[in-house]
Amino acid sequence: MLNFFLFFIFSEFKDTINFKGDSIFYYLEEEKIILKGNSYIKYKNIELFSDSCIFLRNENLLIAKGNPVLISGKDTLKGDIMKFNIKTQKGYVYKGKSKVEKGFVWGEKVYKTDKKVLKGYTGFFTTCDLSEPHYYFTSKRMKIIIDDAVICSDVLMKINEIPVFLAPFWIFPISKERKSGFLIPRPGRNSYLGFYIRNLSYYWVINNYMDLTLTLDVYEKKGPLFGFDFIYILYKRISGNFKFTYAREIDTKTKRWSLIGNHYQNLPLNFTLNARTDFISDEKYFLEYSDVRAQRVKSESESDISLSRRFKIGSFFISSSYRRDFLNKKRILRFPNSNFRIFQKDFGILRSSLNLLYLREVYKDTILKEERSGFKIESGIGMNRMIFEIINFSNSLNIQGGILNKDLKGNRFPFLKKLSGNLSLGTKIYGISIFKIPPFEKFLHIVTISGGYSFSPYIKNPPVKEFLGLGECKRKSILFLNLINEYEGKIKNQRIHLLSLNLNRSYDIIKKDFSNINLNGDFLRMFPLQGNFSLTYYKDDKKWKDLIINLSGNISLKFLSDFLIEEEISPWNMNLTYTYKNISGAKGFLNLNIGGGLTKNLKFNFNASFDTERKIFVERGISLIRDLHCFSARFNWYKIGKIWDYDLKIWITKLPDVKIEKGLFEAILPGK
Repeated sequence: MLNFFLFFIFSEFKDTINFKGDSIFYYLEEEKIILKGNSYIKYKNIELFSDSCIFLRNENLLIAKGNPVLISGKDTLKGDIMKFNIKTQKGYVYKGKSKVEKGFVWGEKVYKTDKKVLKGYTGFFTTCDLSEPHYYFTSKRMKIIIDDAVICSDVLMKINEIPVFLAPFWIFPISKERKSGFLIPRPGRNSYLGFYIRNLSYYWVINNYMDLTLTLDVYEKKGPLFGFDFIYILYKRISGNFKFTYAREIDTKTKRWSLIGNHYQNLPLNFTLNARTDFISDEKYFLEYSDVRAQRVKSESESDISLSRRFKIGSFFISSSYRRDFLNKKRILRFPNSNFRIFQKDFGILRSSLNLLYLREVYKDTILKEERSGFKIESGIGMNRMIFEIINFSNSLNIQGGILNKDLKGNRFPFLKKLSGNLSLGTKIYGISIFKIPPFEKFLHIVTISGGYSFSPYIKNPPVKEFLGLGECKRKSILFLNLINEYEGKIKNQRIHLLSLNLNRSYDIIKKDFSNINLNGDFLRMFPLQGNFSLTYYKDDKKWKDLIINLSGNISLKFLSDFLIEEEISPWNMNLTYTYKNISGAKGFLNLNIGGGLTKNLKFNFNASFDTERKIFVERGISLIRDLHCFSARFNWYKIGKIWDYDLKIWITKLPDVKIEKGLFEAILPGK
């Protein structure tokens, strides 16, 4: 092979043009260069490879034949025959094919009309990287804006050469940046709503700081549901997300709606504003319409707004909140709720704090409606010291005083007082085992013993319903004892928690009566399966009652992955929680989530909530996700109570997802 390298510097060009080939012919009169055999030309960031090439100096034109490949920056254009003006960077290629950010574009004739623009006639676009793609979009006219989008007219989508979709125009994103566009619709069926199509939506990139999604769901039995989802982030000082939905049901004519969102803002003078909205028209709205599992089981809603600021010596907080309990038919409005707190301050061996609080509350249920308000000032002083370096001694004195709006006799602005104190002593005893049980090298036993005395003198207060911790102030004189046993194991210098037991009891000196015995504990804190429990010994009945057990775990099911004998499948895991309560009747609930790969391209997930006492499923659901090379498909099914729902979603894998909030939406075929 003959390698010959020439440099030509023309007056029109400020940069060097490099030529290389097996044979190079230069015709001076015609100002023409012909390269044959492994021809190569480079000008600035443009490189051209081909079997042969002609350069016409007067026209600044390159004519390449034999598998020409044009590289401009990170973009590549291939074809059979190519003509290209190196000065204007315009040209065209017959049977051209280009690799773009999100896929491949090719056409019978492709023009490069600008540095960042290609135009194709009888063009094709796909994200499939196979020589015979599984699918493609074809268009009579196509415009490719490099690092931006592919714009098509008269678009036909084919899967395995079978036409499946037709549109007058569409735009495909080929940029890493988020783009405005249509979101993927999701068909399905619901026992209450009938057949439906969800997420007929448009995602609008307003600017770099704001997104707006306009949503439409259509239900066979209930009609359309409209909504929007607005997200904003401004200079790290302001951020938020608000989602609104509205439906006027065609069968009942009922108007139903929801408004959920949050707002955060840094204000001048170091104030912080937080707001959270959670308003819904009725208690069954989410159960019947929502596709979010956490929303379907909600039994209450709460909205609030707060303004706060921290100082060197304390903090200020003012808020308003509205809580609605659907199960108990209660509504609670708190406005305003203000608090000014001076942080704990040390004065030698003493520590003191101060807290000022004002609250107005409006309570309403099916029978009662009442308004209460009050102001309280609370001050505390205390001390904490070690005696002989083994005994911890602490004491505290708490003083409260406040004014409420009225007492039980109707008198306005009663003044209430409260005084309480506490003394306590505590120590720890350590023990280490002289034996080992593999894999544990040693065991550590820690016993914490504490006891003390709490008191409160009788203070005559006006008769009121307790509010802000102010109310009847009875004389109190109580001795208490607390015993904690902790057991740990040691493996390679690592301490592993095994079990904790906390036993406490008190004695009322005034009533000369012992309290019931409370026992609680937790076990295996650092293990995949862990839990806690509590129960009470009733001295009158001489029985242990009110048992509560909570278990939770994240367990790897490696044996399932090994059993399936598939390489590179998603590992199997199981998450479970179990709650058992035996207070005025036994109740138990098991929540289970198990998932992993059935094959390399198929993932399975199952979740359920099971009532262990009634032996029934409260909720259960199945999800299957299939990787179809160019496409992904997801099937969901769930049932909660008597309501069931299933849907199917198919999307092009490599086209970018537009994620709103927690990934609620994903985009396919967006258009700017």
